[in-house]
Amino acid sequence: MKFVTYLLLSIALLSVGTLAAAQTDHNHDHDHADQTPPQTPVLPTEGVYSELSTDHVIGAPMAPVTMIIYASLTCPHCASWFNSVWLDIKKNYVDKSEVRVVLREFPTAPREIAVIGFQIANCAPEDQYFAMLEHQFAEQDNIFAALKANKAKEKYLEIAKKAGLADETAMNACLREAGGIERINTSMLLSQAAGIKSVPSFIIDGQVYKGGMDYLALSKYLDNLSKRGYSAIPKR
Repeated sequence: MKFVTYLLLSIALLSVGTLAAAQTDHNHDHDHADQTPPQTPVLPTEGVYSELSTDHVIGAPMAPVTMIIYASLTCPHCASWFNSVWLDIKKNYVDKSEVRVVLREFPTAPREIAVIGFQIANCAPEDQYFAMLEHQFAEQDNIFAALKANKAKEKYLEIAKKAGLADETAMNACLREAGGIERINTSMLLSQAAGIKSVPSFIIDGQVYKGGMDYLALSKYLDNLSKRGYSAIPKR
């Protein structure tokens, strides 16, 4: 089966209703008048503002502040944030056990490419998940260039090997992994329940963060939370 088929398979396995609702802002110029409206998904109530046992996390379990990050591997703003601000947040807060971070997937156009990247990261050892995201954000321009040059398979094989997948067969098996697709579905439903409509977005100690996304604004906000004696939000 050709690599492009697995791209289509990955996106096809996603809930059409979930993606349609979550991606409204990215599809203003599409006419859906002749299509049957998707069913409104049942939104979750558990884990919307708190950590779930199935989440990808980094940082001390008892860190005084918990930050949920919604991001997409195909989002240029996300790449810019992860390639700069995130590195300082991780060094000065996560590594010092002051902030625990939850990453939730929010695929943006081209969604099938974001799904592929998240699937491969999901197949890496758990302690390498964030490193795999960091690598793909750093390589985002090169990934897009490979897609334009019709060298997607070669580029994703390179990424897959960093995730511990030995060859194309292992990568294709990873892309078929239903558990990763279900994770993305769940993440999208949680984002809708929280009112998240764009990325990167943050939920910090149970509140959708409305401030600046630069390091100065975020660090000031995190410092104020710590000074006020916040405790970690419940782990579900």
